Amino acid sequence: MAKKYKKTLRFKVIMTLLIIFILGGGAFAFYYFTTPQISLKGEQTMEVTMKDGYEEPGAEATFSFHDISSHILIDASEVNDRKVGTYTVTYTVDYLNKTVSETRTVNVVDKEPPEITLEGGEAITVQTMSRFEDPGAAATDDSDGDVTDQISSRGIVDTSNRGDYTITYTVSDSYGNKAKATRKVTVEGEPDREVKGVIYLTFDDGPSGSVTPKILKTLEKYDVPATFFVIGYDGDPDKIKLMKRAIKDGCTIGIHGKSHDYSKIYSSTSAFMKNITSLGKDLKRDLDYDAFVIRFPGGSSNTVSTEYSKGIMTKLVKKVQARGYYYNDWNVDSTDASGNGVPVETIIRSVKDGCSKDGYNVILMHDTDAKGTTAKALPKIIKWGKKKGYKFRAITPDSPMVHHGVNN
Repeated sequence: MAKKYKKTLRFKVIMTLLIIFILGGGAFAFYYFTTPQISLKGEQTMEVTMKDGYEEPGAEATFSFHDISSHILIDASEVNDRKVGTYTVTYTVDYLNKTVSETRTVNVVDKEPPEITLEGGEAITVQTMSRFEDPGAAATDDSDGDVTDQISSRGIVDTSNRGDYTITYTVSDSYGNKAKATRKVTVEGEPDREVKGVIYLTFDDGPSGSVTPKILKTLEKYDVPATFFVIGYDGDPDKIKLMKRAIKDGCTIGIHGKSHDYSKIYSSTSAFMKNITSLGKDLKRDLDYDAFVIRFPGGSSNTVSTEYSKGIMTKLVKKVQARGYYYNDWNVDSTDASGNGVPVETIIRSVKDGCSKDGYNVILMHDTDAKGTTAKALPKIIKWGKKKGYKFRAITPDSPMVHHGVNN
């Protein structure tokens, strides 16, 4: 009986030790192979805007089935939500001498456009025939700071015609966020009486070595100024002298373009702008003269430009004014462009028929070598105009600007 008891006791001890060993080994294996787990709240890669800032979503941690979130250490010190960039947030848990980490990527982006402030307000009223000077605008951006010098403006204000006009200001920051603001400009009031019964003699395509001197001699004789829309003169000293003489006599020099080749100048807006600005630089260099007014070859209503760039005139009438130029078409055609050697009496009759004492008259004429009959017609035109009580003026920034309807 005692022998049997000993065997039973030995068996129990062995089984107990075996159970202890198994349990101990299992506990050791559980500890050895189990690690804390971190679960991020929200997305592992977050996008936040500078405007909204960064708010930490947090995380949860478990060890086996136990919540150990209170053991998480969050390091978000790298994140600068006031500066565009990619940042890392680190989450660390140290539990039972076991350390694990998880990371979150935070992309700080700028989606806020700059803020434009219009100097002088969103609405301005000016009188007819006054010179409109844009008060301008300022702009600031949360990323780039002061971006005033990046503002571009577009719009037409024709103070020779009453009505409402709009100037649009746009600016973008370095991240492509674009802002726009508009200003309404109202032109009101009756035109000054000085505008009525005025003749503006204008001559295109010169200066000419043979015709322009004759025209200048007539203008001097009758004490009448005019406006010359010149083309490229290649630094010709004789032509420079003619233009200086015209300026001395009270005439205005306008820009027609360094080239008159429609296929080149109307091929693109950049080509046209280069065509007029390069001539403007030449005039400044050779005459110390700042040309302020241009005339489009063919006028702003021309349709030949359609052959080279559809819609270009619609863009150009805005672009030239945005660059600070006035442009002036005409409302009286002398018809001297219809051919070479147009009869003197035809030119005179066209001018007489086209002029009106009730308004201002911008007369289109030409002073190339082939327009000798224009020079011959000029004295009779001036004598007729003075007899009828017309006043002769050169175009200035305060003069009415005749604008044709744009057809392209």
